[in-house]
Amino acid sequence: MTCALQHPLVFDLYICVTNDEPRAVDMAGCGSTMAMTREDPMSTEKPKQQLSVNFAINVAGAIAPIVIALVTVPILVRHIGDARYGVMSIVWVLLGYLGFLDLGLSRASTNALSRLPFSATQERSEIVATSFILNMALASLGAVLLYFAGNFLLLTVFTVPPELEAEIATALPFIACLLPLALISGFSIGILESRERFLLANGLQIGGMIVGQVVPVLCAILISPDLSVIIPAAALSRAASVVVATLIALYTEQGFRFDRFRFAKVRSLMNYGGWITLSSIILPVLNTLDQIIIGKTLGVSAVTYYSVPMNLVMRSQVFTSSLARTLFPRLSSLPRAEAIAISERAMMVSGILYAGLCAAGIFLMRPFLDLWMGPSFTAIAGTVAVVLLMGSWPNALTFAPFTLLQGQGRPDMTAKIHVAQMVPYVLLLVLLTHQFGILGAAIAFLCRGYADCSLLILFSHMPRRIFRALFPSAVLVVAAGVLQFVLAGSTPALFLAACVSMVIAIVLLRLQEREVFAQTLAVAMGAWNRRRSAGSAVPVTSPSIVGRTFPPAVGAPQTVEKQGA
Repeated sequence: MTCALQHPLVFDLYICVTNDEPRAVDMAGCGSTMAMTREDPMSTEKPKQQLSVNFAINVAGAIAPIVIALVTVPILVRHIGDARYGVMSIVWVLLGYLGFLDLGLSRASTNALSRLPFSATQERSEIVATSFILNMALASLGAVLLYFAGNFLLLTVFTVPPELEAEIATALPFIACLLPLALISGFSIGILESRERFLLANGLQIGGMIVGQVVPVLCAILISPDLSVIIPAAALSRAASVVVATLIALYTEQGFRFDRFRFAKVRSLMNYGGWITLSSIILPVLNTLDQIIIGKTLGVSAVTYYSVPMNLVMRSQVFTSSLARTLFPRLSSLPRAEAIAISERAMMVSGILYAGLCAAGIFLMRPFLDLWMGPSFTAIAGTVAVVLLMGSWPNALTFAPFTLLQGQGRPDMTAKIHVAQMVPYVLLLVLLTHQFGILGAAIAFLCRGYADCSLLILFSHMPRRIFRALFPSAVLVVAAGVLQFVLAGSTPALFLAACVSMVIAIVLLRLQEREVFAQTLAVAMGAWNRRRSAGSAVPVTSPSIVGRTFPPAVGAPQTVEKQGA
């Protein structure tokens, strides 16, 4: 049986509750001694953050925008109206579509920089300079495309109230500037992430989010609700935060110089980013086509009643998306069999826990929307939000096979799977939207979520047993979706059902992940016994992980010494 201490999460728990100084320890039942030492300050190796620390930082960075949106969105909708907010939603969709103009350069440069030591300033500066200049060129092209695409779609294709056309025409140059800002921001954050500066990267992103959300709201309240005021305010505030992030990122690369652009680096970066680019083209289409169809079929006002709950539902995936962001480097470095094993475990645990969260959210969705957006909004969007949350569960679980495929060098497979979904999804979406309105679009999203998750699991060669293992979690989500209609109108009953859902999820986790529970309990009890035996002779201090090195996942490049028992 695998030693409990070899599980990264259990090891973290052991360190935090024991406050042990780095030393050789022999856990009961391990059969081996593990030497834990401080990092050599003179080492030329790049310092490694513990995965759990990076995960916690990424989760915090993902949750912060949710809190900001919860506060600002109702105020903004109240002051500018449904139609104007619908136009802004279409603008964000267009930004997502044209994000492919990054050509995967941010991801490629992050990957290339991550492979280099900090001391390789010459080569690092060549990558940064090449990527920066390419991003600037692509950003300029993107601004032109966004200007003409926005002009055509917003003033010709979509059903826009006539009184908003002049506002849109005035705001179009600022709309065009949003894409270059997004590309440069991705480049800057990628540099920081290559150095594992997740705290700084998330801090800059959160700061930019606060400025970008609060300034337009203040302008809507104090100046005017016109789009000719709101969108320029958003663009200018975004520009300020991007400039700050870029200057900080370039400062971390001390050897950065514009004259270090290298054509040889262009080819290597483009080769890596090719399949990422294809995925970047397809995914925004699949993820936002529903809002485009709604805007074309039902008008931009209907988009608000779909986009607000959709944005809320997608924000609930912060834990799985943060876990994917954290696991990607580890899955990239491991042999295939071990990467599959880690992905399976991550998908199992997150699938069960997220099912409990989705079920609880389904029961609480209507009371929350009543409080947040008002009863009139809930009357239209309540059922849509419930169906979207039901579809969010399989959609969130795709992080594991998706990250596994890309980490193991098969980004082509993820792109091909999404291409295969395109035609069936469009047909289903158009049919259901015409038949059932925005509820039909939500049903189409739910169907695609299950299809996408199943295909990615199959083609990533994850064990088929995972379908059987996740079936009870799927039943929990579907049952919550049905039962909430029965309990509608009784807020206490809905709250009770939400609590029961979380308890059921914990029980499922206990039944299916007994090893993790047993290992965690064994380590915690061992730490408690050690403290009792130590008595008052050992001072109790705050847990600290500074200066420690930790055992990697089984099969990863070893950074600890192992000796026979």
